[in-house]
Amino acid sequence: MTDEQPSSPRKLSKIVPYRLARSNAEMVKLISLLCEINGFKLNIWRVMSAVGSYQPISPMEIGRHTTIDKAMVSRAIRELVDRGLADRRSDERDARWAQVELTPEGTAVYGKMVAAIDALEKHLFRDLPAGKVEEFMDMLGLVERRVRRMRERVELNRKTDLAQLLGNDEA
Repeated sequence: MTDEQPSSPRKLSKIVPYRLARSNAEMVKLISLLCEINGFKLNIWRVMSAVGSYQPISPMEIGRHTTIDKAMVSRAIRELVDRGLADRRSDERDARWAQVELTPEGTAVYGKMVAAIDALEKHLFRDLPAGKVEEFMDMLGLVERRVRRMRERVELNRKTDLAQLLGNDEA
């Protein structure tokens, strides 16, 4: 890795979105390895974790919680059902509406993965007081909510709101 130049107007390592992306990339690699050891891919785990957390849950809700597109959610559900880890029930009144739940075997796999992730988090934050971890989680929640609101605002009004967010009121 190349060192940053001291003459840079702002070091990349001091830019919050860059640091969050780097941290996320490293965490995703670690969780992907955990998934691989347990016999599935990360997106399958992401769908399974949404089902385990919110069951029964619809595929549309899974997509919202995981930010995975609906085609990938559908493939993941199909794989979980084929492997006996989840059940998918269609609504009797509307076949387009389905509910997904973990099977007993899926619940066991989910519990094993959650325990492993909890152990990883415990190891990651082992040197920090519990209060600092709670503060960190609160700050992540705050950042996530603010970024979502800003993104929604820019999506609605594009150039005008983006210029205002950047401190340039000339749109």
